[in-house]
Amino acid sequence: MAHSTETATSTASVTQTTGLGELEKRVLSYAAAIGSEFDWSVLAAATEMEEETLAEILERLVHRGILKELNWGDSYAFVQVVTLAQTYSDISSSRVRVIHRRIAEAYEKLHPDPSPRIIPEMGRHFHIGGVHDRSLLYNRYAATLAMNAFSPDVAMRYLERAREDLAALPGDHRVEEADVLKDIGEQYAAMGDNTQADQFYGESLKKLPDEEVTLRALILLARANTARDLDQLGSMRLYCEEAIRLLEKAGHKKGLAKAHRTLSRAAIVQGQFDVGKREIEATLGFLDPDKDATEVARCYIELGNALSGMLAPDDLARAVEYYRKAIQTLEPLHDYYELARAHINTAFTLRFSHPREALMELKEARSCAESCKAKRLLGIVLFNSVEIHLSLGEAFEAAQNNMEASRIFFKINDPKGMQQVELNEGMLAQHRKAYADSERLYLSSLKKAEDLGYPPFVVEALIHMATMYEEWGKKDEAIKEVSRIDAIGKDQVDPTQIPTYEALKKRLGMV
Repeated sequence: MAHSTETATSTASVTQTTGLGELEKRVLSYAAAIGSEFDWSVLAAATEMEEETLAEILERLVHRGILKELNWGDSYAFVQVVTLAQTYSDISSSRVRVIHRRIAEAYEKLHPDPSPRIIPEMGRHFHIGGVHDRSLLYNRYAATLAMNAFSPDVAMRYLERAREDLAALPGDHRVEEADVLKDIGEQYAAMGDNTQADQFYGESLKKLPDEEVTLRALILLARANTARDLDQLGSMRLYCEEAIRLLEKAGHKKGLAKAHRTLSRAAIVQGQFDVGKREIEATLGFLDPDKDATEVARCYIELGNALSGMLAPDDLARAVEYYRKAIQTLEPLHDYYELARAHINTAFTLRFSHPREALMELKEARSCAESCKAKRLLGIVLFNSVEIHLSLGEAFEAAQNNMEASRIFFKINDPKGMQQVELNEGMLAQHRKAYADSERLYLSSLKKAEDLGYPPFVVEALIHMATMYEEWGKKDEAIKEVSRIDAIGKDQVDPTQIPTYEALKKRLGMV
């Protein structure tokens, strides 16, 4: 039945356009190239027809049911999408280029200072029209607008056009190509696909001439951050060291600040909190608090992370103070990604002492992650809420958030996220006292952690398993799991889990 309806619609569309004169067909071709809706002014400028003639043609097309009038004749739209598609497909390839070029030129004439709404359209028409220098200009501009609006998927579409334009232009454009590849990598990183991001950073570095010292260093730093997220800390340090060497040579203070902040984050991940704190203090020495407010605020987040890992009550209180300072600075700057990090880390620090306040922080973090369309961050917000909800007896909310996190991590193919989701499933089963299910889920999450080769996740799974066995009344099994942690090494225990680990050992009579 659906097929018959589509056939009837297509037949009706052909019938509508049968018998049109050459002028009507020409106007319709331009209209189809502009889009499903189009402004009178753009169509008039592109076709260069007399206003009265164009008005009569449009009136006839409206009477035939092909177009409909909008906004009292200021704009028009196709009544059926199939008519637009058929009209556009009937235009020859060479004429398509001419039509799109003339439409782009019409936009330029009508909008000498184009708005953010118009710029992507100009980029699209110049690109299809084969005017590669103008297409490059407007598509790079459109990509910047999309990146500033936290729309990495949209930005990537414009960047891919820019990449094609550079390949088509004569001359040496290796620096610009490398810059576009870097930007594409950054969009993949923003969407949580660090493997693809790393690939584009690698391509960018291959393309870049050796004399482009500063850009090479900045690409290396972007790649270092990706390597950290992929747990490739050895590679990360190599990228940072090379970037620092280049940046010192260029005297690029802001770049050096980024390099030391990256090293700080790596040190904190490895539990080297004093080292992380020193690196951040070094970073602040390169920054001007007035001119570099965003970078300073990001440093406050890392200082908070370093202090939070030290676990002393005074350090935890100071950590929260630094997170609050970061949030206060970043809010008017609309840096939603870093704001989400600051709120997540505040929640993580407060989760045991002030669980309700921690949930409020996660609510703010979720809003920020959604604003910058950072799917991986949103998943992190959701799975971090699970243990807090369980501690408050809110099993339904915990299960709902974990399910939502699972969908996100599956969609972006994040194995670390999926491992954490399964660990949460084990906690949810333990909360229900379904110990056999909990054991199965913990074992599966442990296997995933081992496959990832990430000891802190392995230790975390073992702590949960030991706690579950103790609760289940299987003391010998609990002791066995704690002994496995001891064999791996206490230095692999996440600092926030050390109190739980030591209390567990004490209860089991292992100290």
